[in-house]
Amino acid sequence: MIHRLIALFVGLITSQMLHAQITLDEYSREVLAYSHELRDRELATEGARSTELAAHKGYLPLFSLMREMNLDFRQPEVGRRWNWYMRLDVTQPIFRGGAVRAEAKQASFAYDMAEMEEESVQLFVLYTAEVAYWTLSRRESDLKAMTDYTNIVSSLRNVVRERYNEGYISKSDLLQVESRLMDAEYQLSQAVQRRDVALHDFNILRGAEPTSEVLLAESILDSRVMPVRASLEDVLSLHPDYARSHLGTEHAWWGIRATRARYLPQIEVGTFGLMQPPQPHVKGGGTRLDGGILVSFSTPIFHFGERKHAVSAARSDYLRSVVAKDDVRDRVTLDESNGWTNLTLSYRRMLTADESLAIARENLEISTYSYTEGLTTILDVLQAQLSWLQIYTNAITAQYDYAVAVAAYEYITCRQLEVSN
Repeated sequence: MIHRLIALFVGLITSQMLHAQITLDEYSREVLAYSHELRDRELATEGARSTELAAHKGYLPLFSLMREMNLDFRQPEVGRRWNWYMRLDVTQPIFRGGAVRAEAKQASFAYDMAEMEEESVQLFVLYTAEVAYWTLSRRESDLKAMTDYTNIVSSLRNVVRERYNEGYISKSDLLQVESRLMDAEYQLSQAVQRRDVALHDFNILRGAEPTSEVLLAESILDSRVMPVRASLEDVLSLHPDYARSHLGTEHAWWGIRATRARYLPQIEVGTFGLMQPPQPHVKGGGTRLDGGILVSFSTPIFHFGERKHAVSAARSDYLRSVVAKDDVRDRVTLDESNGWTNLTLSYRRMLTADESLAIARENLEISTYSYTEGLTTILDVLQAQLSWLQIYTNAITAQYDYAVAVAAYEYITCRQLEVSN
């Protein structure tokens, strides 16, 4: 009966752990769904879309209704002292100097820019999620390394204590190992703390309880294929920041047109209907319906050079947007070059660290065996342990650096957007 209960308990724990497994793609989607920053950009995009739709309504007629009542404090000779009227106007713009078209174009480009900004934020959220995932994997690997190191030192302490009790070695060897074990336990406590902090960051990004335990389905220690370098043309064609800068120049160019349009002639035509009581307004006089057609023409004549300065300011904004576009191109080019260099060098360091780890592991085994056989000193064993731990830590760091370098390069080249599609 006891064996059945134990088997059931183990099965429940195993099932729960398997259920808690999470892949990088699953985690990235959870972070995207929870991201407040991305939600803010989505709302901004919705607002830009509404502004665009409103701007295009400038082509259509305008219906307006006005009703007014007035009271004259002086009693007229005939009729009542109060009066009222109601007027319905339908006006259609004929020419406004191109202002309607310019404003509609600006609104369209502003909406496209908002979409690119949202895509840029989405890329950054995906990159942040991947870094958090690999950081937790690294901290778990660090914790395992420190646990293994503590167990190795503890095992050596047992051997040294046994040999000391039998009178084969001095107490100095035992004290050195005891001191090293205490230091290992201290470092193990720090590794636990760093792992817990990484777990909190991991869970907060996806909207879960900070202390919720998870089992990562992927690890920085897994082998990964070296990515293929992307061409600069492909990067620029996909990069939302560069696309947004290009749209910004178009937006600023139409800004010049919109500014110039304010100082050009404007023509409107329309019709109106008027309902009011006959004049003078007397009791029982009823109401009268009137109507007509109106044509409106207006144009500014002179305002001391305001038009010149306003257009010059708009043109300066356009030229600044062109400079900003070139700056974004240079920045993307630099980021891609630096990202690829970081990726290739971190890959080489990872391969070197793996080879060094195999050598250090073999050296530790030989040193430990030689000490148990009385062929070497305790200092040689402790030094071999420290060397193994250092190289093990370097290997984990190299794996982590490579995983983050891959994530950074995918972020720079916009390949992470495939995860969200």
